[in-house]
Amino acid sequence: MKRRSAIAGLLGALVLASAVATPQAAAAACRYVRQDLPLPAGVTSAETRGSSTDNSRIVGSYANRGLVWTNSALRVMAPPASPSGTVRPSAVTNTGVVAGTQEIPLGGGGYDSRAFRYENNAYQLLAVEPGEQSAGHAINDGGDVLGVVWQTATPATRTVVMWPRTGPRRSFGAGEAVGIDAQRRILMSAPSPGQAGWIVDGNTGVKTTLPDARTPMVLDNGRVLHFEFGPAGTRIVELGLTGTRLATHDGGVNVFGRNNSGTVFGTYGIPQPSLWRPSGRTDALLDKTFDPRFHADVTDAATLIGTYREADDSTHPARWVWICS
Repeated sequence: MKRRSAIAGLLGALVLASAVATPQAAAAACRYVRQDLPLPAGVTSAETRGSSTDNSRIVGSYANRGLVWTNSALRVMAPPASPSGTVRPSAVTNTGVVAGTQEIPLGGGGYDSRAFRYENNAYQLLAVEPGEQSAGHAINDGGDVLGVVWQTATPATRTVVMWPRTGPRRSFGAGEAVGIDAQRRILMSAPSPGQAGWIVDGNTGVKTTLPDARTPMVLDNGRVLHFEFGPAGTRIVELGLTGTRLATHDGGVNVFGRNNSGTVFGTYGIPQPSLWRPSGRTDALLDKTFDPRFHADVTDAATLIGTYREADDSTHPARWVWICS
């Protein structure tokens, strides 16, 4: 359902060398325990790319193939249409339908980028106009895919579109696609990095302006989350879907998600993964260097989803489970 704006990777790249630690307010007998997600035989590096609304499913990738974990059980997605092509999943529903992008090599160099919907072990490449390319960024539990299209000749000019489960695609203007919920409420950001975003009614096209929203942005559990610069520094902001400001979290920069208990997961300053609850902030002290360039989230059980990086630069998808003994 949700997808963070790609600008998040620029912030995350600053934190790779930072160590992290257990929640500072927790009792000594409680800690996060890492559980590596399984990988195909022989694969030594992979990453998370998205998770479902209830977090029972996670999508990721390695090399040119897509991966789906269902309650931590691994399924490798079918190979791309071309043997030398690439599958890049980006989102998954609670029932395992995946959205993403295939990169299909063209004769003479270059590739054709096409958004897809994937279910029953088969890809449906989504409709484009002549001369267009596309990318799939998000999906809701009804199977509606949100993404962007662009003319091959002008790749920097992108239009946000929805491919409904049934019926023709719908366009919502220039920008970047961020997320879509079950009611077809769409979060999109401005065409250029910086301020401005919109909540769009995917059925009617009516837009609600979010004038102070700043990438990276997330749509999760009925909230728009982004960061801003305040008088005392950066902070994460929670907005309702009408644009009303509901909460702020001092020190936050890179926001990943929010669970249904109101816990927000992000980074404090640049380097420190942290959790903001109504009672305050706690640092998430993990046993590996958390890499915020990849998808991350917090589940309703406060389990953290993400990717860590080893000293050899390999990346590994994992869950960190809060365990008290």
